[in-house]
Amino acid sequence: MTRMKSPVDELVDGLDAIGSILDENLPLIKARLSDISEQQAANTGDINDIRRSVKIADEANAELNKAVTNLDIRIEEILGTIGALGRRLDQLQKSMLDLMEALDQRRGETELADTVKSLEDRLKRLEGGTNRLRDFPERL
Repeated sequence: MTRMKSPVDELVDGLDAIGSILDENLPLIKARLSDISEQQAANTGDINDIRRSVKIADEANAELNKAVTNLDIRIEEILGTIGALGRRLDQLQKSMLDLMEALDQRRGETELADTVKSLEDRLKRLEGGTNRLRDFPERL
């Protein structure tokens, strides 16, 4: 007959079995823990690299934002200058049109003055010519 084991003996046998399983798997568990530790160190290094990259990217982004802001300001200044130039050109164009109109009026006045002078010259010649005709028979 087989002897029945007491609960304590069964407990001891169970603990021995657990110990045997742990002894067999302990090198594998240590290797896995070592791998996990190495992966954690690598992951920590990668996270630190990512943090540095994010910090550099944030700094570059801040500089780009400043550059964009400065560019916006410069563009506004250029647009203001272009607007002022446009207004000046409009004023210049108006002045040129006024000048052309004044020249046209003077040209008309000059033409009138030339016509009057031409008529005066003709009149003088005619008057001089009639005096000559009167003087001509007397000279004979």
